[in-house]
Amino acid sequence: MISLKPLLDLTIDRSLSEYITALVWASVGNTLAIASAAGEVVLWQDFQETILKEASGTSVDVLGFSGDGQWLAAAGQKGKVTVWRLSSHSPEPVNTWIWGSAWIDRLQWHPHQPWLACNCGKAVHIWDVDLDKTVATLELPATVQDLGWSPDGHHLAVSARQRVHIWETSRWRSPQHEWEMMAASQNLQWSTDGAYLASANQDNSVGVLTWDNVPALKHESTTNSADLPALLRGFPGKVRQLAWADISDSNRSPILATATRDLVAMWILIPDEGWQSWLLDLHQGTVLDVAFQPQTCLLASLSDRGWILLWQAAVEPVQILEGATEGFSCMAWHPTGEYLAAGGQRGEVLVWTLGPDARERILQQPQALL
Repeated sequence: MISLKPLLDLTIDRSLSEYITALVWASVGNTLAIASAAGEVVLWQDFQETILKEASGTSVDVLGFSGDGQWLAAAGQKGKVTVWRLSSHSPEPVNTWIWGSAWIDRLQWHPHQPWLACNCGKAVHIWDVDLDKTVATLELPATVQDLGWSPDGHHLAVSARQRVHIWETSRWRSPQHEWEMMAASQNLQWSTDGAYLASANQDNSVGVLTWDNVPALKHESTTNSADLPALLRGFPGKVRQLAWADISDSNRSPILATATRDLVAMWILIPDEGWQSWLLDLHQGTVLDVAFQPQTCLLASLSDRGWILLWQAAVEPVQILEGATEGFSCMAWHPTGEYLAAGGQRGEVLVWTLGPDARERILQQPQALL
């Protein structure tokens, strides 16, 4: 049921010149970075705008803040990665790397070190930005599709073709674990506690690896089937995005949201029963993104035709967010959950703020669906 009293109120409505390709909050403070298909990169610090990069006609497709919020990286076409230092009074570009001509659309900072990992064709480059030197260059047998550091920073997962290769950060010589799929792995997502790793695959399936069972990957033929990765099926189309709920019981009974066609398919692991699912189906366009508010089960889902929907407990619709005339493109929650930022296909940038009593209302769970 849509609530008469909104949980979020629109507080910022601005725009860049073209389609918003990425936006991301820093883990500390109130800092938002935004990129566009025109090549713009803009920084908002307490919503005061600084232009880091003017429009160039070359798209910037991915942004990332370091774990301590001191560095911002941006990448896109032509294999170029630019890094700004944010610790000074005004942001300053400190380096630009050009790694061939491959399109860079994946980059991620180590959670605790100033190490930046990004894809470049069949390789992953890992750079220590503070020391300005290479940590490792990982060669893969095929084009890198996605990559992700584990939340504790001890492992890096990289998908290439039908395998997810997992390195220990203390040993870069070769991957310590390899997870083989029936189809190409296209999207990776660690759960917030690192207990699970999900892979969205080309055959419209999702694999889920329980990290405690990762040794079973080396002994699949002799391992109890319950210890092997789960395979979630039944999706009507491509799984575009994955999101894990950041809740206290997530290691025992995790909740996973998946965006597929005009639906959000929800999954929950019920102890001794396995994975169970339900659908959220109010969108009219393709669902491009899903994201849980930090430390709650409030889910935001975004479509390319006009709406962001908020779902209480990932079950009941409670608010519709509008403001992108031709549809939304991306979104991100502030780490505190106090703000939700979203980008539009015509360059809109909107920020909603959590209402004064919204958090208490969010914790009032609707009747369970299952």
